[in-house]
Amino acid sequence: MPQIVAIRTKDDSSGDTISVVLSQDAVCLGPDGQPWSGVSLTAQLARSLAERLLGLAKEIEGQEPEGRQEHRRNQDSFRPLTQVSSILVLHDGSGQGHRAASLALDLASRSLASVQCVGVYGVRQDRLEPSAVPEDYQWHRGWLERLMQMYSQKAAQGNIDLRAMLVAANDHERLSEVLNRGGFDLIVLPRRFSDDAAVGQGFHAFQQSLADAAQSTILFCP
Repeated sequence: MPQIVAIRTKDDSSGDTISVVLSQDAVCLGPDGQPWSGVSLTAQLARSLAERLLGLAKEIEGQEPEGRQEHRRNQDSFRPLTQVSSILVLHDGSGQGHRAASLALDLASRSLASVQCVGVYGVRQDRLEPSAVPEDYQWHRGWLERLMQMYSQKAAQGNIDLRAMLVAANDHERLSEVLNRGGFDLIVLPRRFSDDAAVGQGFHAFQQSLADAAQSTILFCP
């Protein structure tokens, strides 16, 4: 599936810039009917990309909401792929999670980085909060297990070192431990993990662990 992602980078003069990155299979038909390098976006995806670009522009201009500025100042700029040796990607079973996993595998194929893919099961669909319904954990775990098998097969075909694991959404200690012990160069997450309004109390500890991962570049995937 073609991917598009916007990230902060540096130009030749070490100035802050924004790069819009397309995956290698990003091809669409132009007005003349010829293939172009690009992706076709629905109105909803176009708005998501626009919000991402605007958010990055505000970060660069120093207009970021108070409380996030210090975290961003402590973050390294996006590393060149040659400097990325380990990638952590979290998958919550959503479309954003799938795009995050696909992007992580694509980046790993170019950088020879290892990938730790963590499936978080039992997450509510309407907000980032552990479900209170036991049945949700059962079907969600089964869904993520099938996805992990698919990613493992794709990684094997591309000679990518992929390690997959599943963690329950209500296992807050385990989730924080994954971040704290990893020392990953790059962390790829579904975009909703960055939406404070959609994050419930159960994931606040995880958000704090994410904020403390100052040595890692963090990428939110729309």
